[in-house]
Amino acid sequence: MTSNFRALPSLAQARAERVPGLRLQQLRRSALEARESFVAGGQVAAVATCDLITFPYPTQFAFSGAAMSPAPYAMIKNRMQVVQFLEDGERRTLLFNPSDYERGYAAPFYRSLRERYGDFISDNVMSTRHGTVQSHLAALGLTPEDVDYIAFDHLHIQDVRGWLGGDGASAYFPRAKLLVQRAEWEGVKSLHPMQAVWYVPNGTAGVPEDRVVLLDGDVWLGPGVAILSTPGHTLGNMSLAVATDREVFVVSENGIATESYTPLQSGILGVRSFAEQMGLEVVLNGNTREHSLEQYSSMVVEKLFAGSSSIDGAYVNIHPSSVLTASILAPGLSPTVVLPAPNFGDVRPYTAARRAA
Repeated sequence: MTSNFRALPSLAQARAERVPGLRLQQLRRSALEARESFVAGGQVAAVATCDLITFPYPTQFAFSGAAMSPAPYAMIKNRMQVVQFLEDGERRTLLFNPSDYERGYAAPFYRSLRERYGDFISDNVMSTRHGTVQSHLAALGLTPEDVDYIAFDHLHIQDVRGWLGGDGASAYFPRAKLLVQRAEWEGVKSLHPMQAVWYVPNGTAGVPEDRVVLLDGDVWLGPGVAILSTPGHTLGNMSLAVATDREVFVVSENGIATESYTPLQSGILGVRSFAEQMGLEVVLNGNTREHSLEQYSSMVVEKLFAGSSSIDGAYVNIHPSSVLTASILAPGLSPTVVLPAPNFGDVRPYTAARRAA
């Protein structure tokens, strides 16, 4: 781990409890303690949210089978956060979920979907491209050299070779290092058959070791920015936590909608009744079942760390990295609430003079 990063307090000790029910109890307390320390540590310099692509996702996975809709697919919008924070007095730039979605089509699930529907329907009916990582950075006035770190909540449908180099690909980001949980990085090298359908074959092959920073748990990157270890959806799943002068928010893939964290407030047919019947306080994004108990507990940590939304206090300040989006192709699967995308401060480019200094 980079020496300038430090662990968030409390959470690691709670995760060491082996009994799942007791672990969840301890995580509830620890999440609130960690949040208090995080908020006291200062605010982020700037954050900008950038829409990348809207694409189909199986309804049966979206709310763990709870949503009662005839549509086979929900529509979700993948988003990137551009986060700037201070590290040793220098403004650093982190891209969270900079999906190279053109390369992501090679993941077996989406490759088979394109084969079934064809390129025209896949590109013009079932998906909408809002922008690329490259176009969004240019619009913000950033160059590839300005990016210090990239990170993903997990490596489903990700191919990082175009960003970092590997297998003959040149690196688009010449300086950036990948922040990734050790469990995720090691797991993607030797996938189980039930995992493989969601991963781009060889999507990490040949990436230089010096471009990868392996994390082991929660990491406080700098004032107002932390990576939360949120295992379950994948073994190395993680989430982004950001503090502004007004609020804390968490970006996560564990749920596909803000209401996944408060299912009793959901207007999607079936979700509330499912949560009531099963006695659940969160409903999982369930396309993988590596560790469902861990995913549930991670979602509880996320909602407690984020706290209530200042827009609507009935909901928590969770912003899914791939957020449920209304579509005529997905009747009955419109989100009950959509919180304003996280944006704060002014993202600033670096100048050559500052880099030289």
